[in-house]
Amino acid sequence: MSLSRVIAFGTITSLGSLSVVFVAADRLAHPAIAAVAPPVMVRAAPAVPAPITTGTVTQGPAVEPPKARAMTGFDTERLNALMRGETLPGARKR
Repeated sequence: MSLSRVIAFGTITSLGSLSVVFVAADRLAHPAIAAVAPPVMVRAAPAVPAPITTGTVTQGPAVEPPKARAMTGFDTERLNALMRGETLPGARKR
């Protein structure tokens, strides 16, 4: 290689490195402003009226919700749904 090629390659490399150093120093001197989270609409829980107010008649004790069944075997339907790309439902709160 001729001397001019070495000098040209060294100049280009050093200018590129120098620009990277200046950009890094500028980024460190001016940190990004933290993004403000978008406002969230707050919804109040719906008020359930008492049966006396609505005029409904209740008979007997309240019905208990059905208990979740335990997994007894391999869930093929769930596996097929996952392979199709469907997402799982959210976890239930107890």
